[in-house]
Amino acid sequence: MVSSYLRRIDTMNRNSMEFSWSHFRRQILVDLIAIIILFVLSIYIVYFTPQDIAKLFFLIVLFMFFFSSKRDYFWFAYFFIIAQGPGYFFADFSGLSLHRLPLYTFLPSMSFTPIDLFVFVAFLKALDRGRKTPLRLKKPLLIVLAYIIFSIAVSSVIYGVEVNSLAWNLRWLFYYSIVISFLYLVNKRSETYQFILLVFPMVFFILFTQIYYLSFGNEFINLFNPGFRPLILNTVSGELRPVIGGGLITFFSFISAVFLLANRDYKLPKIYLHFVLVAAFFSVFLSATRLWFVIFTFILVGYLFVSKEKISSTIGVIAVAFLVLVTFIYSGLIPQNLLVGSSWGRLQQIFYAVEGNVYSIDTARNRLIKATPVLMYMIKQNPFIGYGISDVAMDCYDNDLGFLNTILMFGIVGFSFFIFFFARLFLMFGSHLKSISGSNPLRISLKILILAWAGVLIGYFSTWDFFTMYFNKVFFISILIAVAEFFIMQANKEELHIRGK
Repeated sequence: MVSSYLRRIDTMNRNSMEFSWSHFRRQILVDLIAIIILFVLSIYIVYFTPQDIAKLFFLIVLFMFFFSSKRDYFWFAYFFIIAQGPGYFFADFSGLSLHRLPLYTFLPSMSFTPIDLFVFVAFLKALDRGRKTPLRLKKPLLIVLAYIIFSIAVSSVIYGVEVNSLAWNLRWLFYYSIVISFLYLVNKRSETYQFILLVFPMVFFILFTQIYYLSFGNEFINLFNPGFRPLILNTVSGELRPVIGGGLITFFSFISAVFLLANRDYKLPKIYLHFVLVAAFFSVFLSATRLWFVIFTFILVGYLFVSKEKISSTIGVIAVAFLVLVTFIYSGLIPQNLLVGSSWGRLQQIFYAVEGNVYSIDTARNRLIKATPVLMYMIKQNPFIGYGISDVAMDCYDNDLGFLNTILMFGIVGFSFFIFFFARLFLMFGSHLKSISGSNPLRISLKILILAWAGVLIGYFSTWDFFTMYFNKVFFISILIAVAEFFIMQANKEELHIRGK
């Protein structure tokens, strides 16, 4: 009787996971057209209409999201894209700017962007109408959250904090509610796929803006917001350097493309995933961003290593990469000498670090000699609980010093809780990989998620602080946590089905 009951439960779970791929194709096409139209319309509203019209437009968008009964993945994708500022669009947050997302002021000294309001509305909607989903990482997340609140309270009393700093930091802290909102509202596998696929087109848009910069010597965003982005030059060659506008979209799309390539449940043409992967990697190569190049290479090599279709996967990626490279070079869009002498000239400095000669890297030398000693001096004055969000922390925070910012803000104790979270995260992946069989279609996909999180840690322990201060980074990390939780749950359901056969 017990086995019969479990089999009925498994059948119900299986039915809830299945969906029509033909219907999925039609739906994703409709959604892609809709999100591109909405993105273009948002650009027009923000950059060519008065702020009052922009305020009304985004209120209508939020109204549509809150009262919609389905397709929440669409609105998460839209606001995720807007938050990341693809091509530097919507990335101007100066209070004096005429071309920025509108501000809604409800309380003195506290203004909110449409993205802030979306996070708040999504949380309310998730609690009211979402499907409650248990969090496996609930304990470490609550411990980290509790300590952050404690640290903020104590350090604010001791060192003082301005109202503006308090409002800004409470904002990024609240963005972690996206973990719950996304899990509760985007709770079907097809919807998660839809979310990912809706983000993909932005990779091509970002690459287009980089090529435009190289071709015309001016950022594409400057056509809409004159003078917003200055010229950025390669520190090695002196040539134009097309830095990625919306790097976390590129990163998310890259790891998602690799994830879906490894996913035996994914039924759409994989050639598209190869183009997304190559476009994202090529975007990083053009930008000559050493950290992203290391992270992307690490994940790609890891994927080729764990993939069950190593030969076909390698051939597919190389073929598309060769096609894209030849197209750009022979079309004249990107000079060959720029790829070799400028982009690769800067990227090859990675080997200096491997050889132990870090001081030969210009930016690394500046960080080690100038920035790091200042930060370390402040940390030594208060090593245990840190400075929280006090004025001291805000003045000393350096986004190029990764995990040291965590110690600055939350001390060694807070940093230990962060390490505890990462340990629980990887233990969660490891224990579930041990418990599922080799025939589980999501087994390799879980390994890709491990590689993605390892890539995040490479950035965190070198330069990038993914976890605090900036709402776009917290938005990204929250989605990544939610996706990890969701697909572990889906892999368990697949395992129940396999064992029930």
